[in-house]
Amino acid sequence: MEKQEHWDNIFNTQCEEVLGWFEKDFSQTQKYLEKIENLSDKDIFVSGVGTSKIADILSSRKGKTVLNDISQEALDILKQRIENKNVEFFHHDISKHFKKECDVWIDRAVLHFLIDEEDIKNYFESLKQSLRKDGIILFAQYTKGSAKKCANLPLKQYDLEEFQFYLGKSFKLLESETFEFTTPSLNTRNFIYALYKKED
Repeated sequence: MEKQEHWDNIFNTQCEEVLGWFEKDFSQTQKYLEKIENLSDKDIFVSGVGTSKIADILSSRKGKTVLNDISQEALDILKQRIENKNVEFFHHDISKHFKKECDVWIDRAVLHFLIDEEDIKNYFESLKQSLRKDGIILFAQYTKGSAKKCANLPLKQYDLEEFQFYLGKSFKLLESETFEFTTPSLNTRNFIYALYKKED
């Protein structure tokens, strides 16, 4: 099954509230969003947004919001919820090169689905080309020792050392923590939250 078909099937056949990454309590991600200065005016790129409520929160701002996903089904669901001229729905495989200029790049539980090294490098190259100087990245990915699969797909686990390796010296870590997330099926998953700034 192709990647897009896999994700289209998930969003077409499963209720959002049962998906393993669904955030009933959005406070942890919200806490990190609130650390970003002048967020309401920033141009934001959201990687692999799915049908997350983060789309609704960010789309109410003044700045432009680009909502990306490989699944057209997910984006169609969001289009029914969100009507804002400052929102762009970007149907694209995040492992393929692209450029979307932004001040903030948000990725919660998407990057860790890329396990092929070339796909990972393509992702980070797109990120670096898209993010403006002084731009901010928010990562929230499965950390070392957490689950190895999600949505019937293998995962790559991350720590700060690996984030820094792929980002390079131009990015400075601002803050990070490990967070124990409870899935809708009441399993616990350890996420690493990390905030970076692009300095060059």
